[in-house]
Amino acid sequence: MEFGIIQWLVASTIFFVVPFWRICKRAGFQPGLSFLALIPGGMLILLWVIAFAKWSAFPEEKK
Repeated sequence: MEFGIIQWLVASTIFFVVPFWRICKRAGFQPGLSFLALIPGGMLILLWVIAFAKWSAFPEEKK
């Protein structure tokens, strides 16, 4: 039985959006940002935003 387009969309959504949803939620971002992972190139943009943004969930260290 072959996968149809709907099954591939559901599988990619689960595979990409759910982990980014949890990461964004724990980092203090809007979890809806995880839907950027479905746009071509959006996953790379999302990774850059998460990597270089100030996380409100963790207070900034004082030096």
